[in-house]
Amino acid sequence: MRFMRDRRRARSLPACTASLLGDGGARKRVQFADTLGLSLADVKHFNTTDEPLVPHAVLSRHRRFQAPAPQTHAQPVLLPCFPEPADAQRRAREQRVALEKVHVTQFEVRGQVLTRTEDARALVFIRYTFNEWLSHVDAPAVRVPNGRFTFSVLVPPLWSASAVHFALGLRSAEGEFWDNNEGRNFSFRYGYGRPHAHALRDT
Repeated sequence: MRFMRDRRRARSLPACTASLLGDGGARKRVQFADTLGLSLADVKHFNTTDEPLVPHAVLSRHRRFQAPAPQTHAQPVLLPCFPEPADAQRRAREQRVALEKVHVTQFEVRGQVLTRTEDARALVFIRYTFNEWLSHVDAPAVRVPNGRFTFSVLVPPLWSASAVHFALGLRSAEGEFWDNNEGRNFSFRYGYGRPHAHALRDT
């Protein structure tokens, strides 16, 4: 076909002059060229102090594929949903038992209870629930000096919408008495706050 005959083949540049003269001591040199006879390769010498020139397109592509920086996610902790217990002495006189202080970490609630009773065999306990009072557990508190008791409740890992509710009970020869935050119970819900333990103390 005609257009095939019109195509021209690319030619290599001629070898060096010494090769054309047939100098037996000279070695032939081959140089590649394009269709216009221009060299296909350039030789550039670099210094160790030279700064490399990276095209902007390459840099932008590199930034696009860089791995994202790891993100840290705060862990939810139990936060109190009741005001700080105040005037435990007065409340203990009125209702025989009162929450004096509470200390909470991510997986534990510990507290101190103040009592006013003449019964040396009085039993103090904490009633708590993890399922909004569908069921509950009664755990005895431990007697310590000066009419006080301490308790500890281990909290299992719960989903962020969960809560821990509890109330304090006293059983003695005089009857049964409660400190349930005036009927509202003492509650902790998961939220994002200070990562260390939260403490409430009697004023």
